[in-house]
Amino acid sequence: MIRSPLIDLCPRLDRSLRPLPIVSAPTPVERLDGLSSAIGRSDLWAKRDDRTAPEYGGNKVRKLAFLLAHAIDRDRRWIVTAGMAGSSHLVATALYASRVGLRVAAAVCPQPAGAAVRANLGSHAVLGTELHPVGRRSEIPAALARVFAVKALFGQRPTVVLPGGSSPTGTLGYVDAGIEFARQVAEGSCPEPAAVVVPFGSGGTAAGLALGFALAGLRSEVIAVRTVERRWAPSALPRAIAVATAALLARHGLAAALRAVACARLRLDEGRLGAGYGVPTPAADAAETLFREASGVRLDPTYSAKAAAAFLDLARAPELRDRPILIWLTASEAPPPGMHAPEAMHLGLPPELHGYFGRPDRP
Repeated sequence: MIRSPLIDLCPRLDRSLRPLPIVSAPTPVERLDGLSSAIGRSDLWAKRDDRTAPEYGGNKVRKLAFLLAHAIDRDRRWIVTAGMAGSSHLVATALYASRVGLRVAAAVCPQPAGAAVRANLGSHAVLGTELHPVGRRSEIPAALARVFAVKALFGQRPTVVLPGGSSPTGTLGYVDAGIEFARQVAEGSCPEPAAVVVPFGSGGTAAGLALGFALAGLRSEVIAVRTVERRWAPSALPRAIAVATAALLARHGLAAALRAVACARLRLDEGRLGAGYGVPTPAADAAETLFREASGVRLDPTYSAKAAAAFLDLARAPELRDRPILIWLTASEAPPPGMHAPEAMHLGLPPELHGYFGRPDRP
């Protein structure tokens, strides 16, 4: 890993919150020539954050570089977090926490079943994650508090990581990524995009990119494509996270972050969710097929495919036809550790989760 661009900009972080060297940075920027040809236009690009780490990549790795460093600095022993049954955040947290001697306990709630969900759940059987199933998302806060309290009572030194890792500390990973990308633009790896499209789940990726772009002087607009219902992720959430992250940076001596966040360019696309979180839409399915066939890029149905549907609509918009646009790929290109786990491995999971196994495959 090269030195963090954010550390260069805010040296005091190097003394108090140096990220773990788990990110293979900078991730590549690629021109999507096959996709451009398929839809009859040019200057379509991808930032390959699906390759943030060879073992298991995606956007969570950048956040965990800061979150796990913070936990270690505070002498924590357990990460207490939460997510949906097939959450990539939970898989990445369990994997990289285990690499630095931390254990993970996670509250998990139901989502539509599919092959990807089973592979991610199987990963927890492989990694030994302590899973606590709940019946509904509304039960997650109480479950987090309960698990944290038990760990603390028994002296296990827990710390809470928010779902998706989208606290101000985790979001620093995407401020770093935004500055990294601005450097790639300055070096000629990619023209400055008119728009950068990214999924909006827990909000930290979009928030960090918008703040990082503003700090680096990049004028690209971040378009955050909703993939989760408003009651779980209000429309104001990404900007609120950006403001809180700017305040954190200001406390570490980067006062420019407070000025930058005021001019951060961040817009939400609210029209891609469909029937709900984890439920594919026809447009997302079509985008997944086109990306795979034209560019060899595989998208996940929960996040990236819905963002790709928005990206393709932008690519076809007359006002952007002659301007470069970029999609920020956030799902790991490498499979999760449980992809090839033995068939009966899931029997080590809580019984409430066994129903995800032995069902017909969905992508």
